[in-house]
Amino acid sequence: PGVKFIMIGVISVALLVPLLLVWGLTEERAQRAADVSRRIANGWGGDQAINGPYLAIPFDVQRSREVDGRTVVEQVTEWALVMPETLDVTADLKTEERKLSIYTLPVYNGALTLKGRFAANILQDLAQFSGTPQLDRAILVLNINDITGIRSDAGVKIDNGAVRPFDPGMRQISAMTVAGVDGYATPQSSVGVHRAIERPLIENGFAFEIALSLNGSRSFAVAPAGQTTTFSAKANWPHPGFEGLFLPEEKTVTASDFSAKWTIPYLARGIDRVAAGSTLPLSGSMMSINLVEPVQFYQVISRTLKYSIGFISLVFLAVFVVELKGGRMVHWIQYVLTGLALIVFYVLLLALAEHTGFTIAYVAASLATTLLIAAYLGSATGSRRNGLSLGAVLLSAYGVMYLVLREDEYALLAGALISFVTIAATMYATRRVEWSAPQAIPAR
Repeated sequence: PGVKFIMIGVISVALLVPLLLVWGLTEERAQRAADVSRRIANGWGGDQAINGPYLAIPFDVQRSREVDGRTVVEQVTEWALVMPETLDVTADLKTEERKLSIYTLPVYNGALTLKGRFAANILQDLAQFSGTPQLDRAILVLNINDITGIRSDAGVKIDNGAVRPFDPGMRQISAMTVAGVDGYATPQSSVGVHRAIERPLIENGFAFEIALSLNGSRSFAVAPAGQTTTFSAKANWPHPGFEGLFLPEEKTVTASDFSAKWTIPYLARGIDRVAAGSTLPLSGSMMSINLVEPVQFYQVISRTLKYSIGFISLVFLAVFVVELKGGRMVHWIQYVLTGLALIVFYVLLLALAEHTGFTIAYVAASLATTLLIAAYLGSATGSRRNGLSLGAVLLSAYGVMYLVLREDEYALLAGALISFVTIAATMYATRRVEWSAPQAIPAR
């Protein structure tokens, strides 16, 4: 029995090799799903974020620098970014699931409205900067993360006047966006729109209203660009995820839709109402909504594989205890075949989940694996009762593992308790075994 126990341990460790291959297959399929999602997003619209509008005013400034030991004075252009006194953003997101091959991605078309007012004290705020403000070159800029998602002729109404259309790009103004796999933020001046603003409007202040239709996918975010910002959003999606620096103060989530509201006061933003520089602020202070997919089964299957060695060991221990209790001897090759059947469970789960969803796939794969192993080991030990007992152990283990996977907060605690109970039960069942006695296991 002692040698057999060690041999079972060696087999369990050896099965880590095919388990790693299954893990690699899962990661490959997850990467393929991500690639397909990006293809869908490229054709529809990606993750959207709105930052603005800001009033960008250039300054002519005299700056000196040293060149070959001489002081050279140059005239350069610098920018000041004025934030609106109030900003009210409303978003009505109409969502659907777009499918390509066997993969789906939640996308939306958002009807957006941005209303607010720039105060009449803009000139007093600009007095803190050195240089001469060029009010005739001022522009209104609005950062949109993916402008390919714009589905309307976007423009701005000023003081309830006619709609003034935007032009693409933000001139010399840029926004910090993440580019590439390195994760570094790089300035982007093309991700937005702009509109020239006349001098009298800057001197007296003005109200504005911007309406546009915007396509996007996965997430939608708004920066608190106003000194006081309010944001209201609703969507026909039952699985929202609220993230970002500011969370909603009111939210309602039902089985078919959700709505949420934010109010961000001036002091909570932590920055002044006028910012120096040509890079838009507040890109890291978003109010974000994620359209969470209800089942991210690739992550769940990866988490399932983390428990695989313990699960295989549990089944092997159950077979070993049945063997010690007087059944026929189970050959080590039969242990290997049983272990391979347990590994095929994960491949079957992955393949079915891509077509039916995780829950149905888990039930089908666990029932098929349980029936296969119970019938095989019942025949190998020459006892239908042993097969039924092992089947009950397998079904119980699969049921417990499903509950563990569904409870992220208690997964570690549940896993620790299950491991303790399993080893305790094994110790109790083998407490009188003569490990060094070859006659403890009857020969065939």
